[in-house]
This record gives sequence, structure tokens and C-alpha cells, in this order.
Amino acid sequence: MKKIFFLALICLGAKITLAQDGLGLRSGVSLEKKVTKKITLNATGQLRFNNNISYLQTYMFELGGEYKISKAFDVAVYYRFANRRKDETKEFKNRHRFYADLGYGKKFGPIKLENRLRYQHQFKDNDGVTEFDASYIRDKIEASYSNKSKFTPYISNDFFFQIGGTLDQLRPKAGVSYKINKKNGVDLSIFKDIDLVGTEAYGPVIGLAYKLKL
Repeated sequence: MKKIFFLALICLGAKITLAQDGLGLRSGVSLEKKVTKKITLNATGQLRFNNNISYLQTYMFELGGEYKISKAFDVAVYYRFANRRKDETKEFKNRHRFYADLGYGKKFGPIKLENRLRYQHQFKDNDGVTEFDASYIRDKIEASYSNKSKFTPYISNDFFFQIGGTLDQLRPKAGVSYKINKKNGVDLSIFKDIDLVGTEAYGPVIGLAYKLKL
């Protein structure tokens, strides 16, 4: 099982990096505060760079909370404020997003499977001129490998279903989390958005996040 998991991780990472249309970077800091045994508050700040990391496309802040229903299930609600521009020649414009998650997790030996179902109201560009709102249901499936080391590798895929439309995007991802100590950790990943209904050709994106438990 361990060999199969790492082989899948390597193959997915290799496939993602074959894109030729530029590299992106998402770097950020996440703060987590456990209020009670069942309630956790989260805050995130993130910078997003595009076009071979040549310019800042988006900077955003996110606040939310999670409630543990049971050992396997949890729910969460979040608000996101972002300033985003189409490319380096355009001005930043405000974006507001609200979303709610229902999560489920279960371990099978060292492998943990997680399924996150999300409803979000999303703001998108239309040819960089006008904007329209869209609501999505996103279904993310993730498998991670727990071991005796501080490294936890994982692979996932996120399915984007536009409400009133169809499945229009996939986001395969591979990464590894590193636990520095009980309160500090980092996460390194690579993913690629795949457009299923249009002609967009997105490049691979590197994710780098620092996580702190208060």
C-alpha cells in the first residue's frame, strides 16, 4: 500500500508539471484557534502569483469556523475577501465569497480518506471586462498517508459542479505536510486546474503554506 501511494503521488506530480503555459504560486499563513473541543476558528492570508510567478494577481483574507459534529463529520462556514486582477495590466477589483463545508474522514490503517462537500458563491471574470456571479458545489476527495515521520504525503481531486450547469473543472493535487512541532507546520503542494467546458489552459500552481495553532 505504501509503495502504491508514493507511486501515485510521483506520477500525479509529474503529469501536472508538464504544462507549458506558465507557473503560479500561492503562498500564505493560516492561524487556527481551538475554542472548545468541538469549535475551531480559522484565519488565512494568501498571496497568489501568476505567469511564471512574475506578478501578484490576488491577495486575500479569509475568516471562518468549524464545528465537530462527531468523530467522522464536521461542518464549517467561511467568508473570503480578495483583491484580484485579470493580468498585470489591469486594476485590482474586490471579490467577496461565502462558502460552507460538510466534511467526512475515516482511516483505513495508515491511509486516511477525506471527502469535503462545499457550497460556494463565486465571482469570476468574463473576458476581463464584465463579471458575473456563479454558485458551485465542489466535491473534494483526498487520501493521505500517516507514518512515523513528520511528513504526511497526500493526493486529492476537486470536482467543480456549477449549479444550473455541469461539471466544468477538475483540480488534481499532490502535496506533503510537515509537522515542525505541536503548534507549527508547513504544507507544500502542486496542482493544476483543468477546464472541461472551455478553452482555458491553466498552468501548474505551487502551494506553500505556514500553519500555526494558537
